[in-house]
Amino acid sequence: MFQKRREKLVSRMQQQQIDLAVLVPGSNMYYFTGLQLKQSERLTLAVITANNQLFFLVPQVELTKVDANNGGAILSYSDEEGPEQAIQQLKNELGALHTLGVEFDTMHVKEQKAIEKLTYDNLCDIGDSIRELRMKKDDHEITFMRQAVQIVEESLEATLPTIQAGVSEMEVAAQLEYEMRRRGSEGTPFGTIVASGYRGALPHGRASTKKIEIGELIVIDFGAIYKGYVADMTRTIALGDVSPTLKTIYNIVKQANETAIAAIKPGMTAHDIDDIARKIICGAGYGDYFTHRLGHGIGLSAHEEPYLMQRNHLVLKSGMAFTVEPGIYVQDVGGVRIEDNLIVTENGYENLMNYTKELIIL
Repeated sequence: MFQKRREKLVSRMQQQQIDLAVLVPGSNMYYFTGLQLKQSERLTLAVITANNQLFFLVPQVELTKVDANNGGAILSYSDEEGPEQAIQQLKNELGALHTLGVEFDTMHVKEQKAIEKLTYDNLCDIGDSIRELRMKKDDHEITFMRQAVQIVEESLEATLPTIQAGVSEMEVAAQLEYEMRRRGSEGTPFGTIVASGYRGALPHGRASTKKIEIGELIVIDFGAIYKGYVADMTRTIALGDVSPTLKTIYNIVKQANETAIAAIKPGMTAHDIDDIARKIICGAGYGDYFTHRLGHGIGLSAHEEPYLMQRNHLVLKSGMAFTVEPGIYVQDVGGVRIEDNLIVTENGYENLMNYTKELIIL
């Protein structure tokens, strides 16, 4: 699998006359090599040549993880030695290069300074090619995403009984994260959002010490990771009866979510889908309160291409995966967001989520 992915990347490199691609720890390194590490103070690089050779430059403390992956020459260093000698070995292996491709959006300055010790003429961004390759999910990836979705749906259902008056948002978030871990989640891709009452007007209202009260809506936005792949779910829950205004806002967001999803198919653009949801919210008089794009891509990252937003005329194709999450946020009143995870299919779409979008009243 990883070899086939590298072959596609190498084909792009050859077309663009890029001699070498240097990847840093993160989702791209994992996607092309199977090595799953986080960026740290210890220099770690994966290097892919235009003739599809693979090199790893890693600290000794991570050697066992690299050994578990197929292929690739390994250059390592101890903490005491530092990476200088390993970089020189890599330089000797590679020789003189013309163009070197790096990830401009994820590479740290320290990592760039290290690769500057190689011999090359030009440095270019290989990010666009990588993002385009990663946008189309294969069956292997979709299987993992389905499992991640199952984890978040089951975890929310298990957490609902703990949402009561006097319970803090942090307590709800902690229970939710515990339930996801119990079901196999490797962690959370972002800080869990539990925003109740007036705090629901904060699109990124991370869980706080605020106590939940009767008559409030609670926006719960959270994610799971399974085999590296992310599920990202939002539901808005009511504790007791809520005001007619909040019910109206909820129904508008629900209509925007469902109508936009129903329109998803190959040939539509990211702008088109955003526009469908936005017109419903604007038509109801809440356009100024929908303050973000409709959705973002999901996969090995919580946010990746494609982005469903105004003026993004990217044409949707089979295999693309993204969220649809319209929202309305009214200061000092509250907020509503409903989010599903979608895959574009040959004839339309698959909604990976089955969880109800009817307003749940606890």
